Amino acid sequence: MSARSAPLDWLQGLGIAIGSGFIAFYANISVAQITPDGTLPNNSNVKLEGNTRIIEGGTTRGDNLFHSFGEFSVPNGSTAFFNNALDIQNILTRVTGKLNSNIDGFIKSNGRANLFLINPNGIIFGKNASLKIGGSFVATTANAIGFGNLGFFSASNPEAPSPLLTVNPNALLFNQIAASPIQNSSIGLRVPDGKSLLLVGGNVNMDGGILNAYGGRVELGGLTSSGTVALQIDDNNFRLGFPAESTRSDVSLANNSGVHVEADGGSIAVNARNLEMTGRSFFQAGIGQGLGSASSQAGDITINATESINLRSGSQIGNLVQPQAVGKGGNINITTRSLSLINGARLDASTLSKADAGNVNIDAHDTVSFNGVSKDGITSGVFSLVNEGASGKGGDIKITTGSLSLTNGARLNNSTFGKGDAGNMNINARDLVLLDGFAREKISAIVSSAGTEEAQGNAGDINITTRTLSLTNGAQILDISTGKGNAGNVMIQARDAVSLNGSFKDQSSAIFTDVLSQGASGKGGDINITTASLSLQNGTQLVTTTAGIGNAGNVKINAHDNVFINGVGSNGLSSAIFSNVLMPEAKGNGGNIDISTRALLVTNGAVMSTSTRGKGDGGNIIVNANTLEAFNGGQLITYSTSNGKAGNITLNVTDQIIFSGSDPKYNSRLAQFSKDKFELPEPASGAFASTVENSTGQGGKITITTGQLNVQDSGKVTVNSAGSGNAGNVNIFARSIRLDNGIVSANTRSINTDPNQLQATITLQVKDLLLLGRGSNITTNAIGENVIGGDININTNILAAFENSDITANSDDFHGGNVRINTKGIFGIQFRDIASLNTNDITATGATRELSGNVQITTPDVDPTRGLVELPVNLVDASRQISNACTPGTRQFQNTFVATGRGGLPMSPTELLQDSSTVSAWVRLRPNAEKANTTPVPQPTAVSTTPIAATTPIVEASGWVIDRNGNIELVAQVPQLNPHSPWQTPASCPVSQGGVKYGKTSAAKASN
Repeated sequence: MSARSAPLDWLQGLGIAIGSGFIAFYANISVAQITPDGTLPNNSNVKLEGNTRIIEGGTTRGDNLFHSFGEFSVPNGSTAFFNNALDIQNILTRVTGKLNSNIDGFIKSNGRANLFLINPNGIIFGKNASLKIGGSFVATTANAIGFGNLGFFSASNPEAPSPLLTVNPNALLFNQIAASPIQNSSIGLRVPDGKSLLLVGGNVNMDGGILNAYGGRVELGGLTSSGTVALQIDDNNFRLGFPAESTRSDVSLANNSGVHVEADGGSIAVNARNLEMTGRSFFQAGIGQGLGSASSQAGDITINATESINLRSGSQIGNLVQPQAVGKGGNINITTRSLSLINGARLDASTLSKADAGNVNIDAHDTVSFNGVSKDGITSGVFSLVNEGASGKGGDIKITTGSLSLTNGARLNNSTFGKGDAGNMNINARDLVLLDGFAREKISAIVSSAGTEEAQGNAGDINITTRTLSLTNGAQILDISTGKGNAGNVMIQARDAVSLNGSFKDQSSAIFTDVLSQGASGKGGDINITTASLSLQNGTQLVTTTAGIGNAGNVKINAHDNVFINGVGSNGLSSAIFSNVLMPEAKGNGGNIDISTRALLVTNGAVMSTSTRGKGDGGNIIVNANTLEAFNGGQLITYSTSNGKAGNITLNVTDQIIFSGSDPKYNSRLAQFSKDKFELPEPASGAFASTVENSTGQGGKITITTGQLNVQDSGKVTVNSAGSGNAGNVNIFARSIRLDNGIVSANTRSINTDPNQLQATITLQVKDLLLLGRGSNITTNAIGENVIGGDININTNILAAFENSDITANSDDFHGGNVRINTKGIFGIQFRDIASLNTNDITATGATRELSGNVQITTPDVDPTRGLVELPVNLVDASRQISNACTPGTRQFQNTFVATGRGGLPMSPTELLQDSSTVSAWVRLRPNAEKANTTPVPQPTAVSTTPIAATTPIVEASGWVIDRNGNIELVAQVPQLNPHSPWQTPASCPVSQGGVKYGKTSAAKASN
């Protein structure tokens, strides 16, 4: 070796020695990551064997073993092994230093002991952290663990544990202003089945981490202010109780973080200020695949967040009974201020096996919001399902909140696709329930169904109580059966309003209760709505139908203020209320539509309709209202296309009914939709009870009771049989009826085989006036071979007709009907053998004169000339006296004649005369120049023998007096009155009663 190389070798050796020293230093630091603090009577000690730190010693109090460390961390690849005695029940480990605990290795213990790790500075579980312990595990950043009145074991004030701490701990004590967080990124934190795993912070954050306590219990939560969290320990599980007065911390899960407790039971609890779950994070409870027994009961998932719960991006809270599992599913219980589920996030309590599903209960003081569909088509919302292949009862969904919204394809769904009934839906929203929009071809909806033809069970009921319910842009409420079971009922109570508006493609905003498929068998559900105002616009609908074996449900609406059904949607569908027997193969009756409201408006192509196309009768339409108005094609329709009866229409409207105008879009709608599908009898507004061609069922009848009925501008009230069944009848009871280019008809093509059964008869009971104008018609015409025209019965005070308006009971081929009119006055219309386009006609024409019907017009049997007296030719002297017709005891006393003159009405004879008089000259008409020389002006004949000077003007009388002989004289100037004079006693003239008989006239004769 050269002299020069020796120093180099020395330096190299020094470097090696220095490097070896650093390695040894870092190794000692690693070893020092679990360091006892010497604060216990019997201190903890740690020894290293390979990568395992064996922890022994510690202080024992009864079944409790206490350890205390200045620092406690487990690096990746290392193990912390608590080498405890097997009879130890609880291992309580505190960290009294200033560093957090970073657990990225393995923690294990002996026996069945529960392990508590307490570090107020924070706890972090890395990706490689895992547990192998025999009992439950509690990680907390609380300051101390309490033992009731016996004392506490504190990390902030590391005193020796009292000899009395021999019982189970019962509290976690927080005395920091802001407790430190707990973070978990490990997927290997697992406790034995049936045991508990608790993370109690400050904030609890999980990023890609998973907690596993199969069949046991996981609790997450904490406080950000001082307080005491109660801790209850039973044989298998720990439970926490959070103080109401303390501020809670936040809990968050991200990037597929989750909790598994599903097995033969298992529960999850979260107590937080806010809960945030993103990136497909999850809570999963229930009964695992192939597990359980008949007595098994899955635990609940209970989340209590004082502020908000937000689930996003496919995150899920599920409590499921998995395939081949046995038992009963658990519930999902949520209490918060606001709940939000977005982009495929969902709550799911369903069964996929032979077990009942659990319930979902949501109590959110302010808002509940479900929004959107994930990229892979998962719908946001709440689900409690009996899935295909499962047999069991579906769970209920109950939501109590201030406002509930389902938007952009979100859903609430409790349905059965297996063997078992679906649960019920109960929504109580203080202010608003909103369903709006669609996403990825899915509409926002509330659904309860027997959802496939293989399903054997009933759909559940949907009950909604709120101030306002709004369905827009195709959103729907559906309660349907496509299997062997009944559809449920939809019950809505909205204090202010129920509003449906808008459509998406061929989906209109709607409420359905249907027996939907031909293979279905079951009763359709009812729709019951109680509100102040109901609005259906732009193609929105209320629908009850049956297409299978079973009756359709009823629609019953009680709207305090109004019901407004208006318009046609962009998809060509009418705004409507339907109850239909939908298919020819269907076996069941249609339901009734029953509406009670102050004002009903059906406008612009909107429809109220009951119908039957199958083997069953159509339902009835019943309206109780103050006013009913149908404009521009608004229609009330019952019809039959089969052998079933069309339903009846009964309108009880106290004030007024108006049927006016026709549908301006009718032709374009027929071009877009076949008449079979759309079933519009014609474009006119009105009430229609009909059967269609080739049907054999009987038509419905229309009964209207109202103050005033106006049928105008092509409006109609029509019963019609175009098939072989009898037509119904029209019965109208009104104060007045005005037809202005309107029609009341009862037409038929049916041969009436029962002479005791009237068909196509119109009966009008009108108190005041029946008025026809502008080509209006009342008609019971019969069309076809051997068809008898229906009867028309009219009772009215006054009947008047103008502008080619007719009353007809004709038959094209057979016997005309009968027309019976009972009226006090008939004007502008009369009986004719044949109707004319230039007159107003009453006809009952048959195929021949012998086959014509009878027309009977009856007016009161009163001779108008009875009791009348022919007046004298000459008038009395207007300045002196009047006729003695008022003289008592005379024959003329039976009648009166009043001459009012040209100065207005006289004063009442029972009042005192005024002390001033009015004098005015007679008004003379200017003579016609052309007739001035040919037409003499008649001169009045004076009754008085005293001539009147030509220059003396005629003065109108301004009063009257009684002379000594008892005669009444008209005077120009009233004499001075004597208030004690008996002349003030009034005279009276009784009025005789007379009348006019139709076809005769009389007049009183008088001359100038």
